[in-house]
Order: sequence, then structure tokens, then C-alpha cells
Amino acid sequence: MKPFRLIAVALLLAAPLAGCASVRDLVLRLGDEPRAEAPDVRQALRGGAELAAETPVDRLYARAKAAILTRDYGLALDLLQLARARAPQDVRVLNALGVVYDKLGRFDLSRRYYELALAREPDSRVVAANLAYSAALQGRRERLAAAARPQSQEGL
Repeated sequence: MKPFRLIAVALLLAAPLAGCASVRDLVLRLGDEPRAEAPDVRQALRGGAELAAETPVDRLYARAKAAILTRDYGLALDLLQLARARAPQDVRVLNALGVVYDKLGRFDLSRRYYELALAREPDSRVVAANLAYSAALQGRRERLAAAARPQSQEGL
């Protein structure tokens, strides 16, 4: 009976403590110190790019970009806000914030971030294209909303 109790207690404690490892891992990934990457990530880096040369903002931006691609906009927004706190002038981060807010339908906020990015880098084709695309999205939504409204029935 005692071995059963010991196993039961160990299992009950293992589940909550297992989450600590993932939180610790997240903190280490976002921290300032470079960490050893898995072999498959090292293979993905071509052209002699070194992880040590990346800044914490670069890592946050890369993770946010991956989150956007998987449509995890909440995570992307959290990561980009952390990146913006560290580098408020980073055009990539400002542009990506605009993209996320476009995806969430918050065009007022997306425009604000695109304008901030353009103020810092007026010749950015990427930001200008995203701003134009955002305007097109807004036009499409307005046309869809108008089409969904019942037509007036004059003359019937």
C-alpha cells in the first residue's frame, strides 16, 4: 500500500511541476543571453548567420513572425509588444504590429502603427504596401457590409 501512495503522490506533484519547465524555457528564450539551439535550427540557418549576433528583439520578432504565420495573433501581439518595449523605433516591429491589428480587424490601430513605421522609415516599400493592403481590406469590409444590408424596396 505504501508504494502505491508514494507513486500517487509523485504523479500528483509531477503534473503541476512539469509546467515550470516550460515557463523557464520561455524565459530563457526571451532573455538576453544567447542559448544553444537544437541541431535542426542550426541547419536552417544558412550563410553563416550566428545566433550570438541576434538581439533579444530579433528573437522576439522572429517568434512573432512565426506566430503570425500560424495565425496565433494573441501570441504574436504579446511578443511584439515586448519587442516594442525594448526597441520602440524598430520599423519591423511597428510594421508587424500593424499586420497583426489588420488580422484582428482593428484598422484604427493598424494604421497608427503603419504611420509610426513610415515616420521612421518613409521610403519603406513593405510598410507602404501593408498600409495600402490595409486600406483595401477596409474597403472590402465596407462593401461586404453594404451588400449584407437589406436593399430598400422602393416602388413595390
